[in-house]
Parts: sequence; C-alpha cells; structure tokens
Amino acid sequence: MLSRRTLVIALVAVVVLGGAGAAGYRYWRHTLAAAPHPAPSTAVVLTGPTAPAPAAPTSTPAPTPLPASVFVKVPYTSQFPFNQFTDREHAEYCEAAAILMLSDYFKGDTRPRIPPAEADAEMGRIVSVERRTFPGVLDLPLTSVGAVGTQLFGLKPTVTPVDLDQIKRSLAGGRPVIIPVMTHSAGGAGIAPFYGANNVYHVIVITGYDSTKDLLYTNDAGFVQGQNYAYSWSTLSSAIDAQTQRIPQGRVMLVFDRA
Repeated sequence: MLSRRTLVIALVAVVVLGGAGAAGYRYWRHTLAAAPHPAPSTAVVLTGPTAPAPAAPTSTPAPTPLPASVFVKVPYTSQFPFNQFTDREHAEYCEAAAILMLSDYFKGDTRPRIPPAEADAEMGRIVSVERRTFPGVLDLPLTSVGAVGTQLFGLKPTVTPVDLDQIKRSLAGGRPVIIPVMTHSAGGAGIAPFYGANNVYHVIVITGYDSTKDLLYTNDAGFVQGQNYAYSWSTLSSAIDAQTQRIPQGRVMLVFDRA
C-alpha cells in the first residue's frame, strides 16, 4: 500500500503536468493556429484534378481563400500541329484541340506537349464526330463542345455564365476552363499578335492564373506559341463579349470533369 507522503507527491505531479499540457494546448490554439499563412511565392502546380472537399453537414461554409496563383499542367497541342496554317480544315480544329488536351489531362497524361502525329490523328477523329453530330456547323457553341467530350471520352460537361472567381476556383480544384472568344475583340485588335486580320470564332483552354499580375494562363491552340500563353482578364473578357455577336450562347464557360 502507498504511503500518505507518496500519494501527495503523485497528486502534485499530476497537477503540474496537467497544467503544462493545458498551457501548451492554449498556446497552440491561440498563437500557432491563429498565425497567418503567407500566400505562396510561386504558383500551386497541379498535375491532375483534385477531389472536391466534402460538403458540410449543416450550414454552408465561407468560400475557401484562393491561392495567389495556380497552374494546371495540361498537355498542349496547336490546332496546326505541322504548321499547316493555310489548310482551311485545320482552321476549324480549335474545338477539337481543346477537347483533346483536356481528355488527355483527365486521363492523367503529364506530357508537356502531344506529339504532332498523334495530335493530328486524334483531332481528325474528334472533328469527324463533330461533323456527324452537328452537320453543317463549324463554330460549335460550348454546349456542343461538351457533348462531344461526353460522347468520345465520357467527360462530364458543365456550362455556366463566365465568372472570374469561378474560373479561379475551378482551376484551384484542378479543372481547366474553356472559354469562347473572337480573335479580334473591341477596337479590332487581335487578342494575340499571332492572329491574322480575319476575325474568327475560337475557343481557348485556361490553365492557370496569377492574381498578383492580373494574368490568366492558357493553352491557346490557335498558334504554335500558344502553350502557357498569358492574357489579361480584360482582354479575354472583351473577346468573350465579342463572340456573343456571332454565337447565340452569351458569356459562358465550359468546365469538364470526370463522369
């Protein structure tokens, strides 16, 4: 049996240790846990779609703060993989190029570029489905682009009104965004210097953003320098406005996800 003196010593030790533990917990809760997390100095790089956070069982939580910059690695191809710029058929390949890049991305393809022969063959296959499904239509609205992505690759499309915050949230979740534009927006200037004088309907894959520079990064298949090509939001927004005069779909964006 323990002596009275031994019991007293044990009780004192429990109180002291318990107090230290509680103090340590309070320090973590009120000092470490409350310390601000600095914004990343470089982009958050994503190589595949991330799983959505589980929904809260009761009230809707406040939106999660976005990283200052995000870059999603999407394999790139120009719609002119062999620089066949005078070929009228390839001039209509932008939708197929966007579908191909994102289908490869959702398959887990981490190559920076799709080899030209592979890209040309796959885009040709996609275009043949586009022409059979939408006969006589060369400029596909995003709903039709989404339907082709579902038909060929089982992707789940969502078309919604364009919103810069939602573009960023989609990218932060590992889901690139397709937008429709005219290559020459307000004032007649091309959205990139590589576009010729003709003002044509086009779709662009947005792959990242940098909020500190007010830039969006794209895989623009319309020219061979289009991999990771940076645009300001004001440029893209004006180009989206311009396409509403050509295609009756309004200011919209398309996000694919795995079905």
